[in-house]
Formats: sequence, structure tokens, C-alpha cells
Amino acid sequence: MSKKEFHSGVVAVVGPPNAGKSTLLNRYLQQKIAIVTPLPQTTRNRILGIVTGPDYQMIMLDTPGLHKAREFLNREMVRIAMETL
Repeated sequence: MSKKEFHSGVVAVVGPPNAGKSTLLNRYLQQKIAIVTPLPQTTRNRILGIVTGPDYQMIMLDTPGLHKAREFLNREMVRIAMETL
């Protein structure tokens, strides 16, 4: 009996506000786990999704948008995105 190889990995979806990161995550996972609106900075925390196939498992992370933040809440969202990396 031969052992079947199993692969795993982590994918962080990172980019500017309103770039479609949450939409990409939802499409890839084939379910709505991240809120999607036309307004920038809708995602305020990391969102985790797991894709499992016959020989792999992938953890996908949606992050708040990266931008020059002036206000406290915006700085916190950028910090959360950077910690994901």
C-alpha cells in the first residue's frame, strides 16, 4: 500500500481597499463568508476560509485593505492586514 501525498498551504489575500479581495475569497470558497459592499473598508478583521480537496487543504485569509491610515480605526485595520503577512 503506498502513502498518498497530502499538501497544505496558506494564502493571504492582500491589497488596497475595494480591490475585490472579499469577492475573490467568496468565489474561490464557493460560499459567502465575507461581506461584500461597494463601500471601501468593509472588511475590518481577518476572515478565514478553508478549502479542502482530495489531496490538499488550503487556508485562505481575507484582510482589510492596505492604505495610508490617519484615523485610529483605519490604522488598526492596516495593522491587522500587516500581521497576516
